[in-house]
Amino acid sequence: MDDCIINVRTNAPSRVRGAKTQQKNELRTTEVQRSNPKKESDVGAGKKFNGLNAKFGFSRPQKKPQKKNERTTQVTQTISAKRLTNPLQFVNPNLTKKKVSEDLKEDGMKIPDLMRVRTEPRIEPVFSNENWSHFGLSVSIHPHLTACLLDRFKLKRLTAIQEQAIPPLIQSKNALIRAQTGSGKTLAYAVPLLNQLMSLEPPVSRTDGPLALIILPTRELATQTFEVLQILTKSCVRIVPGCLIGGMKRKAQKASLRKGVNIVIGTPQRLLDHMLRTSSLVLKNLRWLVIDEADRLLEMGFEHNVRRILQHVINARQTNPEVNQPTLQTVLLSATLTPGVENLAGLALEDPVRCVVREPKNIRGNGLEDGSDEQQEFNSDLFSMPAGLKHFLLVVPWKLRLVSLAAFLLLKCRYHKHGGKLIVFMATQDCVDFHYQLFTATLCPDDEELMVPTYVSNLSLFRLHGSMEHSEREKVFRDFSVSRSGILLTTDVASRGLDLASVAWVVLYHVTGGPVDYVHRVGRTARAGGRGKAVLFLDQSELGYTDLLQARAGIEFENLSLPELMQTALFHMCHTKRRGASKPASCATVEESTSRFSHLFMSAVCDDSTLLALAESAYTSFLRSYASFSGELRQFFTFKRLHLGHVAHAFCLRAAPKDVAAKVAGRLSHKRKDNEEAKVASSRKRKLALDIDEVVQNERHVDGVRPESAKRKTVCKPSDMARRNMLAEFGL
Repeated sequence: MDDCIINVRTNAPSRVRGAKTQQKNELRTTEVQRSNPKKESDVGAGKKFNGLNAKFGFSRPQKKPQKKNERTTQVTQTISAKRLTNPLQFVNPNLTKKKVSEDLKEDGMKIPDLMRVRTEPRIEPVFSNENWSHFGLSVSIHPHLTACLLDRFKLKRLTAIQEQAIPPLIQSKNALIRAQTGSGKTLAYAVPLLNQLMSLEPPVSRTDGPLALIILPTRELATQTFEVLQILTKSCVRIVPGCLIGGMKRKAQKASLRKGVNIVIGTPQRLLDHMLRTSSLVLKNLRWLVIDEADRLLEMGFEHNVRRILQHVINARQTNPEVNQPTLQTVLLSATLTPGVENLAGLALEDPVRCVVREPKNIRGNGLEDGSDEQQEFNSDLFSMPAGLKHFLLVVPWKLRLVSLAAFLLLKCRYHKHGGKLIVFMATQDCVDFHYQLFTATLCPDDEELMVPTYVSNLSLFRLHGSMEHSEREKVFRDFSVSRSGILLTTDVASRGLDLASVAWVVLYHVTGGPVDYVHRVGRTARAGGRGKAVLFLDQSELGYTDLLQARAGIEFENLSLPELMQTALFHMCHTKRRGASKPASCATVEESTSRFSHLFMSAVCDDSTLLALAESAYTSFLRSYASFSGELRQFFTFKRLHLGHVAHAFCLRAAPKDVAAKVAGRLSHKRKDNEEAKVASSRKRKLALDIDEVVQNERHVDGVRPESAKRKTVCKPSDMARRNMLAEFGL
């Protein structure tokens, strides 16, 4: 009797005839023993689904001619043919030890020699041997502040960066702090800051105005820092912190500034807005300036705003008539010391103390001399990794990208005994919205009923991105932080600084940046000395990206088996009954369950016009994001290597890519037209005032003639023009 099995190495179907052939074959059948086993003849009924193999990418790649004197790696690991006793077993222990093999990479992808250098991952110690009680006495921390750390934060030992950074900061020295994510950098500067303010005479009151300014890149990180300082200031109720971030009413923020705020926490844009427009924000008495997540501030394009804030602070302090004006203590914190961060430190810091747990090691065998500029630039992105973090790689074709993500979420959240918290990073906001609505409709319906007695957790979905309303973003952040299990679908807005407790897995569903972005994303787990895991989804043509991560950050990946993961889909489809069905779907093989699982998503999108519109917008936005890779990443993520039809299948779209792009472009043009009409209507209200101002300005010039303003020259980079032409070719 014919049967269909999956080659674990190539994901290709193989035909096996007879028991002797099956014994000789070294591959394991992916058929899972169901709770009510059938006869062998019944299992053979799955052969009619063999035609689905090619549909989902389980096709054997064509053999390429081997060049002479060229070594080709072969996967020699054999897999036993025993059935799995547990249908939810995720990873074969033997498979987890297998590293990413070179034979998966395309011959045409040339990896630079510099990237082939093996780099040891830098593991920094998180906690020190010093306890807060003894340390507080040794460096003269206020006893009320020490008691707050012990009683309210439940802290016993300091982290390594806190032990190194707090003493010089208490001595009023400027500092440049670099440490891994989740190592307690916030308390490293918050404790000395409050300790100094508590020791001032006369005692600080809210009428003294801002004495400390903390700049952070995102609203969530600013809110998190504000909450930490709210707890710390319970040790001294006279000191009042305040938060100035976008999404909140300026009127309420101005009212709080008029009442008095001693510690101002905010994002660059809103801080600069209040500095220019709010007279009650007086910074002439400022004593502390903290720039947190400096590398992220530069990446988000806030360098100009930060420079303007620094200049405004300098100008405000010069207006202070006091002769014995205290010096401004400045602290700059970053997870990476890039050249941009160093330049910003040179502008903001004067004779700083460098607080680094362990400096980056020079990469051995790269042919560069120590201390050279090229060596320093190469090592600038190399930084520490948490010791309890493990990295996994899932090589999955685009046709199976969506179902593999759904199977992974079911396995790690719904069918996990203790549940779990996962963060899934995606490329764009439209991708987050689409997958959130799709999984809410398909994986979390109220009409599902599990037909076998096994533990099932509730599948709670959250989403977070920059276009959401501030109140909604804050609610999602709080709910996910306190929940015991859940899935957060997000963009890079949650990749820096956020301390989300008990995150077990970080899923990098889409790649959007280089090693720095990768390490910051996976840094949401394994925080403060804990353990965590991260899984990276890649297509077979993108595997060169793992070489870059290994060369820059010393990251070693372990392979996850796609056929073993898809057993979760088989279990889910065979034992889950939906409304209107008398029994669960009958699936005999992984291929059949994969087909039905994919059809479940496709039907949900095709039957819902709202979901269909979200899918089309997510598809086009993802393609634009994928086409924006530049520099060293473009060789791994090449737009022209994408099979647009297979990518469309990952977004549950059946229409041709050009048709999808045309529909989205039509909707955007109508939306753009409506926005332009609204802008024209609102501008009419200000037209009279602008005309009056123009007349007044013209009267100030000779003969009433106003000089023509210089036109701004816009220069389009060749790379941007090439990307624009390439997208236009596909109607995007």
